[in-house]
Amino acid sequence: MSTANYQLFFVKNLSDFPDGTLFELENRLYSHAQISKAANEKRQEIADWEYHTKGYLLPDRGDGVQAILPEEKVIICAPFSQNFSPLKGQLQITKTATKSRQYPDAPAPSNVPVGILERNHVSVFQNIHFQQVIIELPSERFEIEQIAVFNKVKQFEAECYYSPKLKKEDGQWKVVCEFSHITFGFYEVQVQFTEGRYYSIDLIKHYPEEVKEKFDYLNQSTRPTQQPASFTPLKEIGFDLSEFQFPAVQTPIPTTTDMGVNDEVLNDAIEFTTEWGANFGKPIYERLNRKYPHIDAEWADKIQKYCRQAESYIYQLGEKELNGEITEYDIIPMAQQKYPWVKVRHWARLKNIAMFYARK
Repeated sequence: MSTANYQLFFVKNLSDFPDGTLFELENRLYSHAQISKAANEKRQEIADWEYHTKGYLLPDRGDGVQAILPEEKVIICAPFSQNFSPLKGQLQITKTATKSRQYPDAPAPSNVPVGILERNHVSVFQNIHFQQVIIELPSERFEIEQIAVFNKVKQFEAECYYSPKLKKEDGQWKVVCEFSHITFGFYEVQVQFTEGRYYSIDLIKHYPEEVKEKFDYLNQSTRPTQQPASFTPLKEIGFDLSEFQFPAVQTPIPTTTDMGVNDEVLNDAIEFTTEWGANFGKPIYERLNRKYPHIDAEWADKIQKYCRQAESYIYQLGEKELNGEITEYDIIPMAQQKYPWVKVRHWARLKNIAMFYARK
């Protein structure tokens, strides 16, 4: 289970957000150096103060870029006694881009098949019943695999829409991402195409305006409401070179089962086992053997049965969530505890399938 602690904070004296803007952030202090992209040693362009100054990690400063929110610019807010409807939250689109699933940090070339997503291609429709993010597409020929919504603070997949349908409106092809039920916070929406690229949309769903009444009261009071978060400054920043593999020193891939293969093979196997489309429900031997020729048919069958057990387990957790025995946020941590070798991205996909079938 995740041990991260979260806290509501009002912000003040920030150029990008009005005083009284409310955010839920991780209640942990970071230094500027901890979010730096520098290499594995101090560089001259990074000042010493960046290693020791501290603040809260702000996933989006208003342009899709993370930043450090200084302690003196926040006021701790106790949880509200009333519940605010997610429909009351206003959406702020902060950044849009076209990315590659394999190389998400690489800039997209101008001639990518799905086109470069720009800010004016994304709009928000909202009334008392609906809240939707609407994305324009170059034409109807693009096949969308899914739309995934990621919570950037709590690091989980908040929603996933499989095979969303396009609609034509005012001569323009569009796809809709429903946001009515999604709570306040920082998100990335990924419109994932079958050809390997996706539209990335960073946005903030703000708390309603009425929360600022509490800010006005707290801002006039100097009484502390909570002990400050802990902070451990870094001695070094940047990349941990031990995480990278070089020809001279190969880091072995761990083995956490008695299947006779390492965790990388098992993750490929569960991806083949749970694959949709033409290979749905088929034996994985041929696909697995092409990548790992030493694995024979009998061995592949044994591995597939084991992967089916992991798949079945998360479906059981989906049933428990439907019955109120656990919450949606318990599913992936519980699955990881029983099958620690499975990568989170596989659990996130299977969790959404499990919940879909459990609620049908």
